[in-house]
Amino acid sequence: MTTHSAEAAFTNGNAARPPFWLVAATGLLALGTLAMAVAETNLWLHYLIDAGESISLVGLGFMLVAGIYLYTRGRLLVSLPLALPWLLFPVITQGDQIIDHLSINWMRLITHVLLAALFGFPVAVLVMAARYAVRPTTSTSRWAALVPGLTQLRSGRVREGTALLAAMLFVLEMWVAVRFLGVLMVITLILMTWLVLAHGFAARTADAAGESPQRSERFALTLLIAGVIVSLGLFVGYKNRTGAYQGSPSYFMDPAQRDAGFQIDRIAVPNQPPVLPGNPDAVRAALTGYARAFEKLLAGYYILDRNYNYDFHNRLFLRGTPLLPHYRSAGLQEVAHARQLRTEADALAATLAATLTPGEPLGALLEDVRAYAAFTFERAPVLEQMSARFEQTQAGLQHATHLYEGEGKVLGVRLAEILDKHRAVLSSPLVSPLTEEFVTISRSVHDAYANRIVGF
Repeated sequence: MTTHSAEAAFTNGNAARPPFWLVAATGLLALGTLAMAVAETNLWLHYLIDAGESISLVGLGFMLVAGIYLYTRGRLLVSLPLALPWLLFPVITQGDQIIDHLSINWMRLITHVLLAALFGFPVAVLVMAARYAVRPTTSTSRWAALVPGLTQLRSGRVREGTALLAAMLFVLEMWVAVRFLGVLMVITLILMTWLVLAHGFAARTADAAGESPQRSERFALTLLIAGVIVSLGLFVGYKNRTGAYQGSPSYFMDPAQRDAGFQIDRIAVPNQPPVLPGNPDAVRAALTGYARAFEKLLAGYYILDRNYNYDFHNRLFLRGTPLLPHYRSAGLQEVAHARQLRTEADALAATLAATLTPGEPLGALLEDVRAYAAFTFERAPVLEQMSARFEQTQAGLQHATHLYEGEGKVLGVRLAEILDKHRAVLSSPLVSPLTEEFVTISRSVHDAYANRIVGF
């Protein structure tokens, strides 16, 4: 069946149905947000739900405009359930802020309420589409019997049919819950399945007297506008509330402390052309030593970031993702090894002080790298102390993972800025053999977290 014929089957002969284009758009949104909810943080989907928060606001505006249009056509009331995913999407993007500072049990409750909505929206849209697309008939069909609920829909038993179809779809979603989430989400889906079946096969009651269509449409428009206002207010409120916290102790995630970070413009780049140093091997060894120290530091942060992440989600969802044994000790050992490499690089840099000065391009590069290493390694014990406090509670493991995730991200970001700042000397054929390994390792440090969205 083509898209045109599907739309015709869906809407023909009954204007009191949601338009096909809104059902299709809402279905895509529901499936997309479900995929984002279970995606890991290094997938591009998370750009849409976290870094691309403005997309949710575009969707909110789309639903408002669509709602006003449907109101003028007398079809808003019947389409109103399709507005829920659009209204909830902006709130879901602030999920971390919503559960910050809560105990683990409150985190579990709120998280699974939001997940129940995310798992329920695709089911609701598909069931609604089937309800309006399947026409009652007295004929029988073997194919309809293969899909629970379709036989009931064809025979006009709409309530039972939609309940059976929804129950089947919830059962199919349990694979997603087992694969990406955990026991609590499976239990949630079982509860949702029971509820739709209980509602579908409950005793029928007499319908109350309805309002006039015009009054109902005005009421639906009022609800939609109020929903848009509440959704936008929650989005802005959670995003900008005082004390909103996503893990980093200072400049990277806290807009009020961005100036506390490493000052990339602290050392000026000399205008004179690069010159070959008197001790090229020592320069190469110092720069490479700093790069390896950054690389080893990132390795420690990565161990801590990933294992704190899996540990937290094991507690949140009651799942059993394997962890590196004694992962905190393993990560901190890598940090200690990185600190030793940095000390050795500092010693080499000190021997070059008399032959290289910040007034030379290569000297300015080495001084920038030395200063950044000092700044970065001074933060390492701060992170160790903070993460030790965080892991005292199950809920605090979320902050511990964001702590090291943020530091791993910003470590590479600042290194990339240093490479860009000193690109003239780094690209010079005269000295590039001395800096080549430093550049290669620094770029690998940046690339490790380049596509990671921090704090989701």
